[in-house]
Amino acid sequence: MARSQRLAVRLFLALTLCLSATLSPQERPTFTEQVEVRVMDLDVVVTDRDGRPVPDLKREDFTVRLAGRPVPIDYFARVDQGAIRAPDLATAAPDQVVGVAPSAEKAYVPRYFLVFMDIGHVSPSGRKSSFDALHDFIAQMSPNDRARIVLYDRSTRPVTQWLSSKEALSEKVSRIEKEQLGMSRLMAERQTLHDIDFSAGIGANAARMQLKLAENYAEQQRAEIRQLLDGVRSELSLLAPLAGKKVFLFLSGGFEFQPGSTMLTYVQRLQGAPNSRARAGLLEVNVHNFSQDLEEITRRANGSEITFYTVDPRGLEAGGMGIPISGVDETMQARSDMTSLERAGTQDPLVMMARETGGLAFINSNDFGKGLSRVDEDTSVYYSLGVTLSKLPAAGYQQVRVDVNRPGVTVRTRQGYSALTESDRAHDRVEATMKTNLSYSAIPVALRTAPATRAGRYFSLPISVTFPASALTFVPDGRSGKAAAEFWIGAVDDEGRASDPAHEEMTFARPNDEPDASLTYRATLRIRKGANRVIVNVRDKATGRMGTAKANVKVG
Repeated sequence: MARSQRLAVRLFLALTLCLSATLSPQERPTFTEQVEVRVMDLDVVVTDRDGRPVPDLKREDFTVRLAGRPVPIDYFARVDQGAIRAPDLATAAPDQVVGVAPSAEKAYVPRYFLVFMDIGHVSPSGRKSSFDALHDFIAQMSPNDRARIVLYDRSTRPVTQWLSSKEALSEKVSRIEKEQLGMSRLMAERQTLHDIDFSAGIGANAARMQLKLAENYAEQQRAEIRQLLDGVRSELSLLAPLAGKKVFLFLSGGFEFQPGSTMLTYVQRLQGAPNSRARAGLLEVNVHNFSQDLEEITRRANGSEITFYTVDPRGLEAGGMGIPISGVDETMQARSDMTSLERAGTQDPLVMMARETGGLAFINSNDFGKGLSRVDEDTSVYYSLGVTLSKLPAAGYQQVRVDVNRPGVTVRTRQGYSALTESDRAHDRVEATMKTNLSYSAIPVALRTAPATRAGRYFSLPISVTFPASALTFVPDGRSGKAAAEFWIGAVDDEGRASDPAHEEMTFARPNDEPDASLTYRATLRIRKGANRVIVNVRDKATGRMGTAKANVKVG
């Protein structure tokens, strides 16, 4: 999001430690040392020659290699119909069975589906097929599933927050169906093709004009794809903090690694010479290749244990089926001499996103329902392998390979992994609480606001954040104890524009014989007039526990 679009939120910190004697005394907190077990979780799908899941493998049937070196499998579980069952509950990774009673027979793994619909390069028929398949997919969701739907056409537009209600999700999808949005990149392509074809008859300057049109189109498409990928990155950070099976379902008519390259090739073929100005333009104009951006996105997804499933809603459209098409207003895909080049060029990124993260790319098919049913199966039946991060052979991004000692099977999992830093993880949590309906409750937090006062173009909004001292980990230091806490404060206006969260770290000290009481953090926000939502996150540095509080305020 452009900086000019962000809310101006500045914090003038006035930190106060309030130990209220009127609170009921509680048992003095004892010093405990909590070590967070960090695990690289690998979701591994194993299928036979007919594409059916193989359900009877054991831990010893798998070999995990990082950077070519075998590593021990510390945790192992079979997930069947979305649940881990005894005796695998005892050997599953800790984050897979949080809160499960020792006597439990099974634990369901929640699934989170981030549905990102890029409708800028999809025709009306492909758009309709996408929505029909999405309705069917929502109907297959289980009670433990949640989905968030995001629409993209020149900008990212959240359609829903995280919802588990199938009725509410379908209603939202039906509503955006009626809006008839989309086709921005498709219309730009059609218009450019029309102008290039029309300019062929204008005489001596035709070649120069055609090249200029193609260059302008390439520049426009680069800006569009850059913004699209920024939207994908942003949504990844909102999916990353969730605990469970995390799926990024990307429906898109595709895009090129080098946007505009097919258009420039089309001009080159029109001009009929391999050394034409169009060939030179291709080399000069398309200097930015988005393959590195896609590599960064897939690595970020792998570090967050997110799997991409990509769907090309264009299916087998006219042109691809050899149906005769005429007229200058058709798309590149409808021109028989360009169909294969255009389709392969725009689908390559979709294939890469799925392959690198262990998912599937559904392309060149009109049966989208079957593809989405495969997503449901893939995320319901798989193996969960865990490797403790402290045992990894090296730091940084490493290639991952999983083999199974059974012939004739296909194994899919993410192709690499790099553990996120604690700073990255905290940033994702904060972003998710600001932009979605996610909240953390490990620390009880109360947020109160005072009346705002005008301060020039903005308003000053005093806030106070209260939480129990027992929520922090106090480390004995002589006759007193010390605890460190982090605070993130941000705001979102009624148009969905979010501030950059302000971050502050504070150390609290109190006598060892002091009864438990409340701690209060005070701050003043500089904020715009209008309806705003203020979000505060408090984190205990020793354990990573977090608490969230939100308040809706009307300013001015």
